[in-house]
Amino acid sequence: MRSLTRRGLLASLAAVPLAGCQSGENAKLRYRVIASFEVDGHLFEASTVMEIHYARVTNSLIGAGGATRLYGEALIADLNGRGTVYILPIQHPRNASLTQVYEYGVLSTLGIHSSVGSLTDADFSTLRSAKGRKPFRLHKTTRLPAFISFSDEQDPKTIFELQPSEVGQYVSGARFLSLDIEITDAPVTRKLRQRLPWLNSVNAAEIFPRDPRGARRPNSELPLSHMITRARFFGDGSR
Repeated sequence: MRSLTRRGLLASLAAVPLAGCQSGENAKLRYRVIASFEVDGHLFEASTVMEIHYARVTNSLIGAGGATRLYGEALIADLNGRGTVYILPIQHPRNASLTQVYEYGVLSTLGIHSSVGSLTDADFSTLRSAKGRKPFRLHKTTRLPAFISFSDEQDPKTIFELQPSEVGQYVSGARFLSLDIEITDAPVTRKLRQRLPWLNSVNAAEIFPRDPRGARRPNSELPLSHMITRARFFGDGSR
């Protein structure tokens, strides 16, 4: 994400404390994330509705920049009873940590090339007037949000990551086709906590796999399962 300035990144991570420093430029976008699959030769679509807020920040402790706030949750794709794929609101670049995805991807999908920290008046106008359905594009890459599944949904320690091209290896007769974003006024989806009730657990013990105490591996060597937290299933505004 080289186009994201340091100020923009810091402002994005500190969206709530910076709220009082926002200028008049802001935009709110409600959109449906639509995952298309082929299952036994037939088109199958699953979706979730999210909302993202962008704001210009001025006179903050770190100077000018931008702030984002994301509402919503992971997309649940129940593939005709064959298996379930979850598409998280984060990305997992190869040999890297888990990072934001829609905060940047919505901009590039709409043809906005500015970083979060350098959105122009014209960019805000584009966000406010957005409509229709478009293929998801994360800058000039083919990267997508992280895809996960579980061997047993009742046990979060059975989580595993799968590549979109590998869906058929885990869900018989299924093939991932595409990911789209469609502007909508439908309510933000709230289904995930009911589907995966352990997301509501107040138990402080870690519920996902972790290396033994004392083992130290850099994030570049950790699988997604060893970095994921419950918060990563939601946008930062819905956690």
